[in-house]
Amino acid sequence: MPDAHVTVIDSAGVWVNGSANAQSVYSVLVKGMTPPFLIVANDFARRSAPLVSVLAQLPNGPAPAVANVTTLTTAVAAMLTVSGNPLDLASPTALAKVAQSAVQIEADTLSGILGIILARNGVGGIDFDLMGGAFTPDHTGADAVIDAVSVVPAANGGLLLLSNAAPNTTVALNRSTTRAVILDAPPAPANYLEPLATLLTACAASGTFNTSCSPALDATFLENGSTDFAVGHGFTDADLTGAVFGSPKTLAFFTLNGKQQSLVQFPVTLSDGKSACLFYSIAQQRATPVTLADGVQFGWDLIGNQSRFAVSINSQIARSTFLDLKPNDVDHYESGLMITIPTASNPSVYSASVTGPGLAAPIWLMQRTVPDSSTLALSDAVLSAAPVSPATTGSDTTFYRWSWQSISSAANFLAPAASGYYAVHPMDASIVPLYSTYTITFYDRNGAQLGQSSIINPSSPLSAAAGNSVAWPTLLPEFTNQFLPPGGSLAGLQSTASVTWSGLVNGQDLAFPVTFVHVRATGLTASGTATEGDGYFVGAPNGTAVVGQYQATVSAGSNSLGVLTCLTCGFPPLTSGYSRLVQLNGGQDATAFYVSTAYND
Repeated sequence: MPDAHVTVIDSAGVWVNGSANAQSVYSVLVKGMTPPFLIVANDFARRSAPLVSVLAQLPNGPAPAVANVTTLTTAVAAMLTVSGNPLDLASPTALAKVAQSAVQIEADTLSGILGIILARNGVGGIDFDLMGGAFTPDHTGADAVIDAVSVVPAANGGLLLLSNAAPNTTVALNRSTTRAVILDAPPAPANYLEPLATLLTACAASGTFNTSCSPALDATFLENGSTDFAVGHGFTDADLTGAVFGSPKTLAFFTLNGKQQSLVQFPVTLSDGKSACLFYSIAQQRATPVTLADGVQFGWDLIGNQSRFAVSINSQIARSTFLDLKPNDVDHYESGLMITIPTASNPSVYSASVTGPGLAAPIWLMQRTVPDSSTLALSDAVLSAAPVSPATTGSDTTFYRWSWQSISSAANFLAPAASGYYAVHPMDASIVPLYSTYTITFYDRNGAQLGQSSIINPSSPLSAAAGNSVAWPTLLPEFTNQFLPPGGSLAGLQSTASVTWSGLVNGQDLAFPVTFVHVRATGLTASGTATEGDGYFVGAPNGTAVVGQYQATVSAGSNSLGVLTCLTCGFPPLTSGYSRLVQLNGGQDATAFYVSTAYND
């Protein structure tokens, strides 16, 4: 993680920030601070969940302490907690109880779980110190061990450890973790894809991402309906010109049609040096390795997801809270799948059905009632066959809910009956395999089948219970009290909303980064006609003078791309029978999050 942002927190709640250099090495002065320390590292754009480490004591004498912050140290930190959420240690009360002996016990347990992987990479034994042993990030030794494993969210909260050799053999990380499971080693060396970062960066420099970007892209490359890598990921070649590709992370190895393949994640930094994202694709072992200019034998390339259509499936989890006292407005968590089928990239597609793990019956997406929508939306009602034009859906969601749970035990959230975007009954997502494949069948406006795609969900399947482990951002009271309820100073007609929120959890800025804000208000026009005002903000919000607080100005009439399309639109006044809602969206790794706060008058 070059240029990572690092925060060191001590047992008294005192904290200091630092930054890693281009080699991912950091140094932080902790003079006057009190161990134990919690170290939290985020990539500079916070694309992925943070890495965590614990340093229980400082060495005697003037030598600096070495504290690794890796996948392995994150696992150990999780094993020091009852919940399996290492960010629980950001609480000074919890952190102060961490002893060096406990850290060593959990590190030894983890080393036992990794025994086969350690041996395969020539590390282990009494000389292996995963918490404080210095190493070079060169895909050998200890670094190769880190490359072989992932720490991912567990379905019901906490974290799981797994090897990319067998991603559905997992170890739940918490204070009860034992050596009962030994993870297997991957079938390929840790550096098997390393040339791809250099090759793709070279393609970006030339602005070319078609099959001439060889040997990075296979002659059969196809991603989301495009033979162009950039277009297949929702960009243009110009968008990615000058982009820098980071080291690829293998999520899972698998065999398809007798060929060795892998699901991989690429961190990408755009040419401005500030904008960043994660790409997911499929790599495949070449029949014959190619020799690169530097003499390296390169035996893999990217083939893409081989889908003729543009479609993606990711896990999503949401928190909904209400400021009103209506009986049906119950604070709750929801989780399931976000299914994105862009209309511009699929002009002949009128509807689509989705089947796969966690779905008891096919779910349907179709054209929306609202014109100029950028994606298909889930059907309002349960369907048994492809809809035929001019049928449309009035829903505005691509989020299929397979699990829901009230936040408080004092109230019970009831999902809508016979809805096309809620399962009949909530289910436990722990029964859904990691990196599940879903079959999407596409239809035209006459209900005729156009084709099918098989798409992997690159994120962890989640139950609503996992909401208790999420670091959620929260609207600041001064904005909430002014804009959302009746009687607030901003309850009248507004052309814009200056939304402010906090990302602080246990006093630290740990919440997922918000990159999308939606404001919706319903009410009456001056002539008494019912109306709705919507506005969207897209991009990085503004920081404020207070650490962990953010602001975004949302204009009524701006569309889902953040572009103002209506100069005379407004958020109508809040009156009896109408509502206001503010939604904060973001994501880390491949999981989407949103938190909504509403007032229904």
